[in-house]
Amino acid sequence: MEGLRLLTFGGLTIHAGSGPMTGASTRRHRLALLALVAVARNRGLGREKIAAYLWPEKDAEHARHGLNQLVYSQRRHLEDGGLFLGRKTLRLNPALITADVWEFEDALDAGDLEAAVQLYAGPFLDGFFLRDAPEFDRWVEDQRRRLQRRCGDALTRLARAATSAGDHARALVWWRQAAELDPFDTDTVRHLVQASLIVGDRATALRHVHQHADLLRTELGLEPDPELVRLIEQVRSAGN
Repeated sequence: MEGLRLLTFGGLTIHAGSGPMTGASTRRHRLALLALVAVARNRGLGREKIAAYLWPEKDAEHARHGLNQLVYSQRRHLEDGGLFLGRKTLRLNPALITADVWEFEDALDAGDLEAAVQLYAGPFLDGFFLRDAPEFDRWVEDQRRRLQRRCGDALTRLARAATSAGDHARALVWWRQAAELDPFDTDTVRHLVQASLIVGDRATALRHVHQHADLLRTELGLEPDPELVRLIEQVRSAGN
């Protein structure tokens, strides 16, 4: 089998070679196992913890049996048994599988911010869930927030660096992506509006600020920040 690749941003799929896999190895619990162990990375994840995430409604014995069957099945279907390392604590074998979440965090840690944000293709495990597994769902939400924050921080740093270098068009691209990532963040929207004004696009600046104010009202029941109101007036005045 060609090299395996686990994609966790924007969904959850496993690829072999140039395309996504189908069949038994892509059933939900099997993919969830891969995601759990992938995020744990070199430290691995204990079997008891995995079983608690995947089968919270089962007693310990049945959950262990379910996990043993799952690991056996994935080993049989993927890479002839070498996919998982360890016995009590499971890790994925990086010689046989890669993962976008590994590359994303490695790029951030190495300071290659542009490579990192290009890997972020959408929210972590977007649209993926397990029925009757609330602990797993909470884990997904925690990881989703953590990885989104890391991406948002990278975009902010890229935007600030472009602004410092005088590349305002590039800064606008980064601020726009940051606002798409977290449209509720007023500080990011403020920077986006200011970047739009700098490049002379007043109409877009005004649209961004109104969209943000409307979002706060309709989704959160909040009135826009007074500074945002002042920014609206500033944008309007810029056209007079």
